[in-house]
Amino acid sequence: MRTVPSAVVPLSTVETPRPGGLALFADPAAVSTEWLRAWCTLDWREPMNGNLDRAARYQTSSAAKADRREGDTEDTYRSMREQQLSSGCDEVTATPSPEAPQSADVAYLVLSARRVNSAAGVAFEIEQIRSVRRVLRQTDGRWLVDIRVEAG
Repeated sequence: MRTVPSAVVPLSTVETPRPGGLALFADPAAVSTEWLRAWCTLDWREPMNGNLDRAARYQTSSAAKADRREGDTEDTYRSMREQQLSSGCDEVTATPSPEAPQSADVAYLVLSARRVNSAAGVAFEIEQIRSVRRVLRQTDGRWLVDIRVEAG
């Protein structure tokens, strides 16, 4: 993490076209970037773990449960609201992991984004978010983001 200098680079306001509906779930990279966008965006005015609720539609149930175990607690949520913390992300990417095996039904993707954190509407930090996730094709053909993959 790094502290934001006095001249903060704002989040990009230019939206790149993204697939919608079922087309989104036909591509492991597309569904993974949508998952990361939903997971990465936080707002102190939302219900506790609202980002996890939004992201769950792009995930397997086991991944959603695992993410919830690492989500906010009553104490961290109270602190977030007191400080009026929010986060937004852009520069979201999903690329195949060069180290992991890929198959017709399993993909391993390196997900990344630039996150700008703010308190009471004032940006104070820019950080790079990175996660390697397994993405699985379901029996109905949809791809869903699965668990985080640890190296080693």
